[in-house]
Amino acid sequence: MFFCGGITAVSFLASFFVRFELSSFDDAVVAWRHWFTDTVALVVGVRLIFFYLFRLHRVTWRYVGVHDVIPVALSIALSSVVLIPLVLLQWDDFFPRSVLAVDAGMCFLLLGGMRFSYRIVDEFLVSRGADKQENVVIVGAGSAGNLTVRAMLTRGLAEYRPVAIVDDDPLKIGSTIQGIPVFGPITNIAQVAQKTKAQAIVLALPTATSSEFYKVVRTCKSTGLSLKTTPDLKQILRSSNVVTRVSDFRLEDLLHRRPMRTDVPEIQHFLFERNILVTGAAGSIGSELCRQIAEQGPTHLTCVDKDENGLFRLEHELRGICGETQLTFFLADIKNMDRMEELFTGQRPEVVFHAAAYKHVPILQHHPTEAVRNNVGGTRNIAELANRHGVNHFVFISTDKAVNPTSVMGATKRIAERVVRSCNQRSATKFSIIRFGNVLGSAGSVVELFLKQIRNGQPVTVTHPDIERFFMTIPEAVNLVLYSATMGQGGDTFILDMGKPVKIADLARQMIRLSGLTPEIDVPIEYSGLRPGEKLYEELWTDQENPSPTSHPGILIAPGEDALNAELRDEVNRLLEAANSNDKDACWASLLALVPTFQGLTNGEAILPPDHTDESNVS
Repeated sequence: MFFCGGITAVSFLASFFVRFELSSFDDAVVAWRHWFTDTVALVVGVRLIFFYLFRLHRVTWRYVGVHDVIPVALSIALSSVVLIPLVLLQWDDFFPRSVLAVDAGMCFLLLGGMRFSYRIVDEFLVSRGADKQENVVIVGAGSAGNLTVRAMLTRGLAEYRPVAIVDDDPLKIGSTIQGIPVFGPITNIAQVAQKTKAQAIVLALPTATSSEFYKVVRTCKSTGLSLKTTPDLKQILRSSNVVTRVSDFRLEDLLHRRPMRTDVPEIQHFLFERNILVTGAAGSIGSELCRQIAEQGPTHLTCVDKDENGLFRLEHELRGICGETQLTFFLADIKNMDRMEELFTGQRPEVVFHAAAYKHVPILQHHPTEAVRNNVGGTRNIAELANRHGVNHFVFISTDKAVNPTSVMGATKRIAERVVRSCNQRSATKFSIIRFGNVLGSAGSVVELFLKQIRNGQPVTVTHPDIERFFMTIPEAVNLVLYSATMGQGGDTFILDMGKPVKIADLARQMIRLSGLTPEIDVPIEYSGLRPGEKLYEELWTDQENPSPTSHPGILIAPGEDALNAELRDEVNRLLEAANSNDKDACWASLLALVPTFQGLTNGEAILPPDHTDESNVS
C-alpha cells in the first residue's frame, strides 16, 4: 500500500506538470504550489481507500494479468468520482479540473505499467537464470497453447523455452502469443523446428478429436524430436490425481484408458513396511508391480530378472521414487536353483510375487522344452523356496491361456498352477494364483504391432476375422493383482474381471480410425491365419471352477482344486527331467499326462506330439 500511495502522489504531481506545460511551482503563469500541497494528502488518502477496497495490495505482481487491470481501473475511476466534489468544494471554481482528469489517466498508466514491468523483468530473469533450457515448438495456438507459453515463462517450467507456435488457423498464423510467433500450417512443423533449433515438441491440443490428434502426432513424429503433451484442464479439475509437469507423450494415450489408482487402504496395509520380492521384475507386468509396490512404502523391495538391460533401466527408475525403501536388484535366472537359494537366504522375503515366465505363444510352440524348464521348473523352484524359507504370501501370476490350453505356453502355465496349489496343501505359506487375459502396452502386444504397421503405411495383419481377446491396461491389471493378494487365504485362484472380449479385427479398425484413416480404403486389413497354438476365443475359467464374486467388483474367486497328487508330482519330475535333457518325446508325453485337456495345433517339428499319430488328440 505504501508503494501505491507513492505512485499516486507522483501521478498527481506529474498531472500538474502536464497541465501547466512542464512549468515548475514558481515559473507557471498561475502558481500551483498551494493547490498541490494542500490537496495531495486528500487525493492519496481517497485513492488508497479505494485501492484497499478493491484489494489491489493482494495482487501477486509476478503473475499479474489482464484481469488484474479491471480492479485498477475501477478503483481509480470511482476514487476520481469521489475526489471531484471534495476538491472543488475546498477550492470552489479556482482548482483546474483538467488536473483530476489527467491524474486519473496517469495514475492508471503508472500503476498498471509498474505491475506489468515487474512481471516482464521477472520473466526475463527466469529465462536468463535457468541453467539449461530446451527449445520447444508448441502445437496449438488456442487457449491451451497460451497457457502453455505462460507456464513456461514462470520458474516452475523454466527448463523449457518456447521458440515457436504452429497452428492451422489462417487467422492466427503470423500473429504472436506472449511474444512467441505463430507459424503454420502444422504440416510445416519440420521446417519450423529446424529454423528455430527446437529440441522438443509440446502438443497443446486437449480438445482435438482422436483422429485429429493422431494426424498431428504422425506429422510431429516425422521430425524425430521428442513429443510431450499438456493435460486437458477439464480432466485435471475432475480428477483427484495431481498433474505436476508437462508429460511425455505415449502412444497408449490414444486408447483413452485411464490407469486405476493404487492408493487403496487394503493394499497399503498389506505392503507397508514389508520385505517384498518380485520375479520377472524387468518385464511388463513385473516392472509395473515394482512401481506400484514401491509407492506403498515397503521396507525392502527385491527385483529379480535375468534381463540385464531391463534390470538396469528399472533400477534407474525406482531409485528416484522409492524414498526410504531399500532396493536390491538381483540378476539371476529362476531356473538356477542354487542362485535362487542364495537369493532367498540373503533377502528373507515376506511376500513373493512370481511374474517371471516365457509368454509368447508362437515362439514357445517351437521350443517346448525351454517353456517347460522356465514356466514349470522355475515356478516350482520359487514356490518350494517360499515354503522352505517361511514366506507369508506367495502370489503366482497366471494367464487365461492356462484354461483349456491349446498352446505349449498355456499348458506349461496350467501345470505351474497345479504345482502352486500342491505347495499350498503342505505349507504354512499362503499360495494364491491370479489369472487374467491380455494387457495393453506390453512388449510385443497387438496394439504395439498395429501402431507400427499403421505408421509405416503397411496393411494391418489380423490372424482371423473372428478372433477375440480380453484386454486390460497394465496398471489396471497390477492394481487388481495387488488387491487380490490382500484377500489370499491360501489355495485361492483369483480371476480378474476383464469385461467383454474384444474382437481383434474391431480393435484394428478402431486404431485405423484413430489414425485419421479409413479401414480397408487407406489401410487394408489382411488375415494371416491362426498361428501355432492360438485360440479363437480365450476363457478365464473352466467349467469345473465356477468362480464367485468377492468384495471387489473387478475380482472373482474360484475354489482351490486341481492340485497334484503324489503320482502327478512324480510326472512333473519326469517332465522336467525330459526338458532338461532336451528329450522332446518324453517331454511331450508328460505334458499330455499332466494336462489331458491340452489339444494344441503346433507348427514345424511340433505340428503333432513327437511320434504321435492319433488325430483325435488334436483339433
